[in-house]
Amino acid sequence: MASYNEVWSEATVKSTAKAEFFRIAGITPELEGFITEFVRNPEILDSLSLEKQREIEGRMDAVLALFG
Repeated sequence: MASYNEVWSEATVKSTAKAEFFRIAGITPELEGFITEFVRNPEILDSLSLEKQREIEGRMDAVLALFG
């Protein structure tokens, strides 16, 4: 559901629901759950293995790259 911003002529995404936004952004339910929990308790990142931390960082970077 992309539309064009009339001022900047850039494609913008308008989602009608949170789930649709996450789907468009490529945020999996697992990543959504981690982000929600991380916002509440940032210390959980320290409890993960280094490999898992890198995996999550990579997935979040990929999502942010879509909007940057």
